Amino acid sequence: MPAAVRLKDIVEALEMQSDDVLSLLHLDTAQVQTVSRELMREAEESPKDEEPDLPEWQRSEWELVRLIVASSRFIRLPTKCDVHEWDIMRDFADSMEPARIREDLQFAIHGAGAFRHFKRTLERHHIEPAWHRFRDEVLADIAIKWCEENDIPWS
Repeated sequence: MPAAVRLKDIVEALEMQSDDVLSLLHLDTAQVQTVSRELMREAEESPKDEEPDLPEWQRSEWELVRLIVASSRFIRLPTKCDVHEWDIMRDFADSMEPARIREDLQFAIHGAGAFRHFKRTLERHHIEPAWHRFRDEVLADIAIKWCEENDIPWS
């Protein structure tokens, strides 16, 4: 059975998701690792004995990526595509009272610049802390569901 992962570590990785990075869980150590997708692709495509010309600061990440590619003991965490940020924003907007704030948030998330408009609306109404609590709870729920689906114990 894998070691228990700290739910907080998964949530932090989910918050950092982007098109440029990939987060994985090492099943033996329960450590969450985040690596460059570019390095991961290079490691998957290059011969095992080939060393790329990397700057010194990237060498430890390269070693980790090579370990990930060679091992079956890493599992990918939910990606940016699995964490539907817009849906989370919509659910938050729909939950807000009074109606004036709810309507402002619902309007902000439609059209070009929805994420920027949403952030500005949060600031204008001084409800950023409520948004962060809501988002953290949703991300924790996603992390718990992922752990349960993958038989990963968590604490």
